Amino acid sequence: MAETLFNFHDLILLLTSFECLVFAFIVFSNKALKPYSYTLFAALLLSHSLIALHELVFWGATFREWVLALSPNLFFIFNFSYLLDGPLIYLFVSSLFLPHFKLSKKTLLHFIPVFIFLTYMVIAFWSLEQSTKVALIKSHDIAYSWHYVLTDLLVKSLRIGYIILTLRMIKAYVTKENTAAAERTPWIRYILTVFLVLLSWEWLLTAIKVFALTNAINLKLLEFIGLVDYYAMFALINLMMYVVLMETINKGHLKKNKPSEPVNMDYVKRIELAMNTNKLYLNPNLSFERFSEKVDIPVKELSFTINRHFNINFYEYINQYRINEAKDRLIATDNADKNITEIFYSAGFNSKSVYNTLFKKLYKCTPSQYRKQALSKTS
Repeated sequence: MAETLFNFHDLILLLTSFECLVFAFIVFSNKALKPYSYTLFAALLLSHSLIALHELVFWGATFREWVLALSPNLFFIFNFSYLLDGPLIYLFVSSLFLPHFKLSKKTLLHFIPVFIFLTYMVIAFWSLEQSTKVALIKSHDIAYSWHYVLTDLLVKSLRIGYIILTLRMIKAYVTKENTAAAERTPWIRYILTVFLVLLSWEWLLTAIKVFALTNAINLKLLEFIGLVDYYAMFALINLMMYVVLMETINKGHLKKNKPSEPVNMDYVKRIELAMNTNKLYLNPNLSFERFSEKVDIPVKELSFTINRHFNINFYEYINQYRINEAKDRLIATDNADKNITEIFYSAGFNSKSVYNTLFKKLYKCTPSQYRKQALSKTS
């Protein structure tokens, strides 16, 4: 009887890697998302393709023998990808939600753990004798060594931390007043929540390995948890591809180009009148629906007009006025006795974090620093 080259578990990992790779290429080629977003999302998918390859090479019996025959140094070359998906998810979601998002040198700080981990792998594996590396791979001893297991637990904990940080960032940004933002990408929070559960499951697997350093456990339990993770990740990747595909179709990115619908300039005048003369943005409870009622423009037409004519969404448009108002009030002489909090509330903001983030993005300093600099010039 011919030897079976792949079992079904290996096939799932192979499909996961292949799908992520193909989808990453499609996303990067399409570029239908906002600037930076398509690049970050493609990189995220690529990292999961490499994660699946690492699992396939190290735990798949057939693949392990093939790679070992080439060189033991090829093992763990993709393992660093576990430290990529957390920062990439955080940056990708930030690019979708945060106004004026851009990549900078500070972004590289998120990837410092990758270089630390690679240094660890040089010391713990790649610098060893050839025969020692081969023995560690064949026996899987390195995967159950105390230093590798503890390092792996730190890596899994860091990934969970990034997902929690991303969910908190979304919660801080999407408030009940920000209807347009809440409706823009609701699926992101659901997928991140599922992913958090999945990462917690992986963390449990590693935690059991830590427990096994000093206690006897049933290896079948580890195998069961690991296999469930493979299938769950495969399902999540396919769910994410389906959701993104449907979002793309619904937004018309895959439809044939049609002549652009003209903007109703009467609507534009109403909007500008409401902002420049009536200053509706000063109302901290101003929602998309309330604004629609004030300017007597249907919600759909209002969203279209702001997006097409001003090239930003409702939330960004309103906060442009609020941040300029806050800037002027910071340096007004009759506001000298007011603190920063009073001023941002009076300008229409209802979130200090949003106010500070926008201010730093626009003026490269905090509101208090801007106030001191401005007052020092006039004194």
